[in-house]
Amino acid sequence: MNQIYPYLSSSNVIFFNSMQRATKKRVFEEACLAFQMSGVAHTQVFEALYARERLGNNAIGAGVTLPHCEIEGLKRPLITIVLLQRPIHIDPPPYDNKPVDIFFFLIVPKTDNDDEYLPLLRECIAMLENKTLCADLRKAENAVEICSAIMNWTAPTVLARESQEDALENEWDLLNEEVKAQRKEEEESLVVAAVENNA
Repeated sequence: MNQIYPYLSSSNVIFFNSMQRATKKRVFEEACLAFQMSGVAHTQVFEALYARERLGNNAIGAGVTLPHCEIEGLKRPLITIVLLQRPIHIDPPPYDNKPVDIFFFLIVPKTDNDDEYLPLLRECIAMLENKTLCADLRKAENAVEICSAIMNWTAPTVLARESQEDALENEWDLLNEEVKAQRKEEEESLVVAAVENNA
């Protein structure tokens, strides 16, 4: 089990057959239509994904890419997977210049904490770098098999350890902020008391 599976629905798994003419834009359109069925405005998610694409390449290599972005007002992360029977070349090209046939879309809620969903993104990258898992996705014949393959994938223990360390670091930062705020309050109270005594 992993933290990815709960955010994937079989209705958000899309197969392109060899008769369909796939382009990067068309794949993104199909993914955004699936997100729209989950309650996210098509235009909003399409523009956010493409804006993130312009910042840098999201391709992992070996025929896999991970377009992702933050969405204002989203309640929980959502995933859509698009699998192509025939790989396509995308722009910007992946570091290995290989055509892509697995598009794994991840959208997460926009929050004040930029690192909140970093562990989930790390886990997605680790999963998509797993050659066995990707082979299972490529030979899957339906959405149930895709979901099953992802559900049965186990994240490396190092990722769980990093997530715990991130959580502890965030907790420590919050504690430090509370201590600073308390000290500031105490200092302000002393200043007020000193002014009152002088008066």
